[in-house]
Amino acid sequence: MLDSDEAVNLDVIRDHTETLIREACDSDQPVLIEAPPNSGKTTSAIKLARHAEKPVTYLAGRIDLYEQAEEWCENRDDIRFERIPAPHRSCDTFKGSTEVSPSVVERLYAKGYSGRYIHLRFPDKTPCGRSCEYFQAMKRIDDEIESIDLLIGHHSHCNRHQYVTDRVVIIDEFNPDPFLHSFPDESSNVIDDPGEIIPEFLNAVAESDSEFPAETYQDVTDLLQRRDGPTEWTAAIEWFKKYKASRFDAQRAEFVEPTLEPYNSAHAYAPLLTFSLLCMERIGPGIELAPPPDGHLDEIWQDAGLGPATKCLRNRNTGMMYTLEPPNLSSAAQVIGLDGTPTIELWNLLFAPETGFKHEQVISRDDFTTYLRSAMNMSLIQIGDGWHPYAGGNLSELDAERFAAVQALEDERFALVSTKKAIEEYHEEGLLDSFVKRNPAQDGEDDSNRVSEHHQALHYATVKSSNDFKTESVGVVAGMPHPGDDVIRIWAGFCGHPVEITEDDDPAEDRSFGDLGDKIYHHFAHNQVVQAILRFGRDESVYGNEGATVYISTYALPDWFDADQEYNIRSKTKESAVLAKLFELYHAEEQPRHAFRTIRQIYDQIDTDENYPDISQRGVRESLNRLASKEYISVEEDAGEYAADIYRWDGDGRLLQASDGNRFLLVNGEIHTLAITDEWSV
Repeated sequence: MLDSDEAVNLDVIRDHTETLIREACDSDQPVLIEAPPNSGKTTSAIKLARHAEKPVTYLAGRIDLYEQAEEWCENRDDIRFERIPAPHRSCDTFKGSTEVSPSVVERLYAKGYSGRYIHLRFPDKTPCGRSCEYFQAMKRIDDEIESIDLLIGHHSHCNRHQYVTDRVVIIDEFNPDPFLHSFPDESSNVIDDPGEIIPEFLNAVAESDSEFPAETYQDVTDLLQRRDGPTEWTAAIEWFKKYKASRFDAQRAEFVEPTLEPYNSAHAYAPLLTFSLLCMERIGPGIELAPPPDGHLDEIWQDAGLGPATKCLRNRNTGMMYTLEPPNLSSAAQVIGLDGTPTIELWNLLFAPETGFKHEQVISRDDFTTYLRSAMNMSLIQIGDGWHPYAGGNLSELDAERFAAVQALEDERFALVSTKKAIEEYHEEGLLDSFVKRNPAQDGEDDSNRVSEHHQALHYATVKSSNDFKTESVGVVAGMPHPGDDVIRIWAGFCGHPVEITEDDDPAEDRSFGDLGDKIYHHFAHNQVVQAILRFGRDESVYGNEGATVYISTYALPDWFDADQEYNIRSKTKESAVLAKLFELYHAEEQPRHAFRTIRQIYDQIDTDENYPDISQRGVRESLNRLASKEYISVEEDAGEYAADIYRWDGDGRLLQASDGNRFLLVNGEIHTLAITDEWSV
């Protein structure tokens, strides 16, 4: 790990990142390398294909990373590379270029069938046939795998045995999505509720095989209430040992016959969910896990064709079920993980459940923001005074002022990251149109990753897989993504640990989920805020010049992350009116001494000026009493007429005007929204 002096040099950072990645190839266990943004980890990983003794499989979640890897390889004659195809990008049927609607194969895909198997089992639904680009690319890679120095693909491709066997597998960033499935899934276009797909499967088994105790187990309730019956339970377990329970076995099973009818409930995950309910045990409040963490059903689990790291969890309160199917990387020559803000427990759970990762850091986390300022030329400004968990769409009343203030400070529009519901609210309130940059790449086109395809606004769910803001020099990160208690319970449950929540009625950060639960919470909340910040200014055209300025409107940041400065928005009408008048009087006088006024004089001038709101003399007095402690207010006691105190602006401060007409006074880290009309001038 580099020391603090070395953490400011981008070239040193990149050299050390490459060294750690090369050395990881010789480690006797998987290695997780924590590297800051722009440290060259992707390029260094790809270079292994030229230097490592074993071929490399590079897996990422972003198309631009695929393209970066391909572009690097295309300029060299001494490396052979292939991109692993995906049906949605390579198959004519999936792309809608044949007479069969893509919705047909999409439904099969959503039922748990792979693109490859859809072509094999449903030839009438894939008129592109085995000669389609997708299928042919798969076949070419399978036939020539040993001669391919670098395979480039998605995280999901590490589930395919031949892509990882005897190869160095590099996993760029933590991405659980391909391996975690929820039932039901609200985004699914097929029936996937356990209450429907499990009875469908049990009915099909009952009609075809008398060995299964069909009279005992007919639906989810039976499986939950009668799984303690030793005779029937043993018979059901033996049946699954014979016919297996995995999704891959289900694709070929006669008991799972999907059709494309809208109300067909056949699903490739039904056997796994059914078997899991037979094996589940309670591990904590509201959570059941299969197999149980104490290991007494592990042998039965694996006899049913399930990997030792595969798990299924049920939320007793909601009835939701979740499967986690970590890839089997035991045949890989080496596994190397790359991440900017890793949570080691989750990496171990998903990609190294048996051995765990050896954790290497390019720089310490205490030097992380130093690196951003010095090497990346980034300015970090805190502009929010709360946590702002916007998952429910309940926005801060000051967000409009914050956006206007940022636009006024920078004299330009900005790119925005927030929660999806918050961006929807901003869109409805017109804040995107007023302050957020237009999206030049997608303007006028549909982009399902954005609430508004016309604006440079991304939500947290997609931001880590996006490089859209790499050339943006001004950004705002508004609010935090709150994962919700169930998400923390689910991931802790997969780790075999219950979650006991303290301070359950407290929405603030004081709540605790226990040691592991807190780490999971910070992963899905604080680390995602950092990841959003890192989206800005990654291109050399930005950090090689003036750098990016990122405004952070949430306190949900890790302890090791420091902002350069903090601006607090003040929007009290009475105080802002008094400040505006003091500021105006100061600039109206040739001598600062002449700008002093009594409370009565300040009130009279506000009261007779149509540019100011109505305010009583008492309101002026109360505001000045609160403002008297501020460094930018000068007070002389008993110095006025009849021994009255007199007040004056001290000459500091910067007047700002936003494009929507709002005006602000910036002084000593405070941004006051001025309560004046458009005609007011200084």
